[in-house]
Amino acid sequence: MFELPSDLGVTHCIDVMHVEKIVCDNVIGMFLNIQGKTKDGLNTRQDLAEMGIRAQLHPRSDGKKIYLPPACHTFSRKEKISFC
Repeated sequence: MFELPSDLGVTHCIDVMHVEKIVCDNVIGMFLNIQGKTKDGLNTRQDLAEMGIRAQLHPRSDGKKIYLPPACHTFSRKEKISFC
């Protein structure tokens, strides 16, 4: 079993319930593409384009608006409805 070093002042402050909540919120936010909860935004996509990887995820511009193609892990509308 893993134990935290005893010289840390906050060994007792790590709460499994809160860790589970944070992980659950992040995973659900990623699948449902909830604004503000997903880490997959414009800056992330621009970084992919700059690195030259995953061309299918690069942001696309049609003049005024920038379109972010959906990632493979993002649910479709039908999948979102059945999940909820």
